[in-house]
Amino acid sequence: MQKARMLFHRMICVGLMLALAETAAIAVPVKSISIKATTAELVQSTLEEMVYQVIKTKVGAEFDPQMLSDDIRALVKVGAFEDVRTQVDPLADGAVNVSYLLKPKPLVRNIVIQGNDIYKTSKLRKLITLEPGRYVDETVLAKDRNAILSKYRDAGYYGTEVASLQSKPESGVGVDVTYVVREEQRSKLEGVEFVGNTVFTAAELQEAMVTKRQWWRYIFRFGNYYNEQQLVLDKDQLKTLYGTKGYMDFAVEAVEQRYDASNKWVVLIFKLQEGKPYTVRNVSIEGAQLFTAEKLLALTKLRSGMIHDANQETADLNIMKAEYERLGYMDLRFYPVHTKDSEKQLVDIAYRVTEGSPSRIRDIAIVGNEITQDRVVRRELAIQPDELGDLGKIRLSKARLDNLGYFERVEIVPVATEMAELKDLRIELSEKPTGHVSLGAGYSTEDSVIGFIEFTESNFDIARLFNWPPKGAGQRLRLRLQGGAEVSNITISHVEPWLFDRRLELGTDLFLRNRFEDEYDQRNVGGGMMLSWPLAFRIPGTEHIESWRMGVGFRIENVDISDVDDLDPNDLVPGDWDYVRNRTIQDEEGDEWANRLILRLSRDTRDAFYFPRDGSLVTLQSEMVTEAFGSYETYGRFSLGGAMYRPLVRDLVLKLSAEYSSTTSDDPAIFDRYFAGGVGSLRGFKRRDVSPIDQYENPMGGNSMLLGSVEILMPVKDFMFFSVFTDIGNVWWDEFDTDISKLNMSVGLGIQFRALPISLYYGVPVSTDYDHLDGKSGRFHFNIGYTY
Repeated sequence: MQKARMLFHRMICVGLMLALAETAAIAVPVKSISIKATTAELVQSTLEEMVYQVIKTKVGAEFDPQMLSDDIRALVKVGAFEDVRTQVDPLADGAVNVSYLLKPKPLVRNIVIQGNDIYKTSKLRKLITLEPGRYVDETVLAKDRNAILSKYRDAGYYGTEVASLQSKPESGVGVDVTYVVREEQRSKLEGVEFVGNTVFTAAELQEAMVTKRQWWRYIFRFGNYYNEQQLVLDKDQLKTLYGTKGYMDFAVEAVEQRYDASNKWVVLIFKLQEGKPYTVRNVSIEGAQLFTAEKLLALTKLRSGMIHDANQETADLNIMKAEYERLGYMDLRFYPVHTKDSEKQLVDIAYRVTEGSPSRIRDIAIVGNEITQDRVVRRELAIQPDELGDLGKIRLSKARLDNLGYFERVEIVPVATEMAELKDLRIELSEKPTGHVSLGAGYSTEDSVIGFIEFTESNFDIARLFNWPPKGAGQRLRLRLQGGAEVSNITISHVEPWLFDRRLELGTDLFLRNRFEDEYDQRNVGGGMMLSWPLAFRIPGTEHIESWRMGVGFRIENVDISDVDDLDPNDLVPGDWDYVRNRTIQDEEGDEWANRLILRLSRDTRDAFYFPRDGSLVTLQSEMVTEAFGSYETYGRFSLGGAMYRPLVRDLVLKLSAEYSSTTSDDPAIFDRYFAGGVGSLRGFKRRDVSPIDQYENPMGGNSMLLGSVEILMPVKDFMFFSVFTDIGNVWWDEFDTDISKLNMSVGLGIQFRALPISLYYGVPVSTDYDHLDGKSGRFHFNIGYTY
């Protein structure tokens, strides 16, 4: 009992002491505030006015250390001070004096540009954002310096340098800022030559280099200025190329620059020392503990007795590293060490391993995304918190974020934590503009002259439609207005790629399309929606996983056929020709509702969207036009098509494609029938020419269609593809009609440009089925478009 009473008294004493201490702390008043500057950049009255406007600590108020810390941050944020310090002095009466010790940034008095002859001072001055009377800011100085430097480099003056200097005037107050430009003249690259090359041809060496004169610069002679700084990259590229053949001692001994008399053109002469190829003698693993050396080396392809290949060595290294990376070894160090026997041209490869320990991801922080929402970034990540720190998944995550097209820079940095087995990921982003407005014009033999204006936003947010900017949700918006002699279209489309934050893509579109055919005018007005999602399944009895995409949707559409040509008895076809009996183009006039349900299944394994070299694309689509939805009739449409690409010898690519389509009705409207001819179906035939006709030779379309194509594509340098093709196919009036003995065929040549939107085909019919196609001569298909 006595002990309990003593404990109770002690608790009361401690409580009283804490209360008195808290009371004393609260009661400390601020008796005075002093403001001092370490330089004379600002007069005292101006300095005091600036500080008192920012700080919250006031004379007579209770002193608060947290408020003093907030004052320091607020003064730094003003941007007028290089250094901010505070001092708290207790006074005899229990109050405190607070002192602010400030080092003001110097004010800019004058801005001078020196050394510039190529550009006028007035033109460079417009690039400088720093103004007299403002405080010197090193960040702004660097930005302005880079703006001037970019002006020169963008015009080809690559050797130019720009420096910024600050000097004190005699008064000692403020600074004068001087931008000093050291200009270098520019020269155009006339060509690149090589001396000492025996392993590769000059063309093969030039193909690997950064510095080269493209083919089109021989036609258009603007630009193409020589950048000496790229020589470092060129030497590395050449060393890498020779490394694939085992030439480990390869070196670029010198690069001679041969200028013309006016110094306007330069020829680069690379003097090469090739050496001899090395053969791999031994391959070993050092330091591996988690896996045996035998298991790791079994994954490699570069073996003893083979010519050393630097690319294969890198591939082997990456596949061995992947074994560790998937288990979370983020601190892994894995690299090759070469021991060369120069006399025998042999090399030993020792892969050295420092394993470290596995780590898990604790947290993922995202910075730099001022517009793009965090969830848009996180849903693209292949790795999540509490998973093993798989560097392969981290690289995949970076690639996905890069592919979004929202960011100038994406960096994913592992960050150590207080626990060795845990790491954080810091995703550093730098956003870029994602909206584009373009005007365009083009011409094709199918559509004649076309002009358009288009707005696209690849990071749209429909929820912020009436806020600015309506961005950040990762949606895609497209508005297009197109007009021409034969077509005019208005299209609005919106795509939500992650509906409900799941891999559900919802596409919505509204359209108004006008097509002015030779025989009639067609107007389509409507809209639709399509919901699609990935579909993956394993083939029974194998480890192969098939990846498809499933989609369901609907389209509401009103189609108007008008201005149908009058029938002229002089246009009657011969009686022995094939034509649709008891039906003419006049019967197609009028407008109908053709609302439909759509089911789509597709599979795409192509290695590239444009100009693929391998893979395939398969699409299966069915449509149900039904009176239940207000359509003029009930029937179905079915289409199965695909294209396969396979590499042949050297750079040749084989393309095989086929398509079969049919309706389930014997009399759908003309807008739901099939036509062939032109690019994408039968080259060498006029668009819509391959079709059943009425007795006035007007194309009526058919209810079934079969198309096929065999094409061999050959790249020419890096700017175009040359192709040889054979197209076959036909369109029949009856549904599900296929008579492979009655096919039209054409053969021809084609050219497609990589960088320019230009394609040219010439096809010649070599076999025709319909009478109205007999005697048709060859036909050009030309398409050109340009966006500016």
